[in-house]
Amino acid sequence: MSVVVKTNRGKHKPVSTTAMWLVLGLAVTFFLVRFGQELLLEHDLKAKIAAQRSANARTRDENTRLEAAFEYYRSDKYIEQRAREDLNLRRPDEEVLIPVSAAPANPTGDSAIPVAPQEAPPSTTQAEPDNWQKWIELFSPPPGAP
Repeated sequence: MSVVVKTNRGKHKPVSTTAMWLVLGLAVTFFLVRFGQELLLEHDLKAKIAAQRSANARTRDENTRLEAAFEYYRSDKYIEQRAREDLNLRRPDEEVLIPVSAAPANPTGDSAIPVAPQEAPPSTTQAEPDNWQKWIELFSPPPGAP
């Protein structure tokens, strides 16, 4: 028995078949590129969603803290505390003791170091010239010099 092998070397494919495969290849490539772009867009959107959720959580925590502070500032306890501190007020049944020290109050707030009284500078009738004027006089020739 003998085998006969026929080759299609002599036959050419029609142009329409080649064009169809080319168009199909381009369409598949286009859809793959678009699919990749959509995947990247979805990834970016998920990252933005996560960032926005964490920002929302921080804002929610800050709002909760501010609401608690606002409620405290509106309370009678805070109003009484501020009146006692800022206006030096007291309750009717309280007695306020004010400590009196023998030494005069120190303007710096440190009462352990005595403060020497400051002396006023002696008043002179003729003010001493500034340093820049002294330098000009040093390097300029005296009046009437050639």
